[in-house]
Amino acid sequence: MVHAQPVQGGPPPARGGRPKRPMWHWLLLAGVAAVGLLVVGAMVVLIAVQLLTRGNPQSTLEDFYSALETTDCELFMDSTTEEFRTGSGLTSCEVFEQELGAVSAVDYEVEDRINRQGYAVFEVTETYTVDGQQVEVPLRYYVRRIDGQWDLDGIELLEGGAEPLT
Repeated sequence: MVHAQPVQGGPPPARGGRPKRPMWHWLLLAGVAAVGLLVVGAMVVLIAVQLLTRGNPQSTLEDFYSALETTDCELFMDSTTEEFRTGSGLTSCEVFEQELGAVSAVDYEVEDRINRQGYAVFEVTETYTVDGQQVEVPLRYYVRRIDGQWDLDGIELLEGGAEPLT
């Protein structure tokens, strides 16, 4: 077999295929990719922060009972909604301290919890003593998420035969 030899001193043989891309093209692609990665990274951080800071509705219930026990008006106001305070008549610190200043320790036990969209519903049994007699009261607490914070929004006294949480 005989191979063709290039002519000496002549132009180099033409290369086949596409022409080489200019450098600005690669820089533009790298810039677009970097911006895309930054946007995706920012979204991941935002979602992670939202998931990690969404709070625990049960801690709102604990704060509510702690506020009652210690007569801490600021904690009470921070753990309840405006609608709840208006409905209960505990609209100011003066009224709160006057009405609940004599409340002794109230024990409670969470029997059941269900999460709904924007709400957590707790079935709680409260236990306290009146005139030497131990009293148990079944209650249903509605804790609502408002602007990223969980607040107590309602309390319902459960009568015998109340519908269970589902």
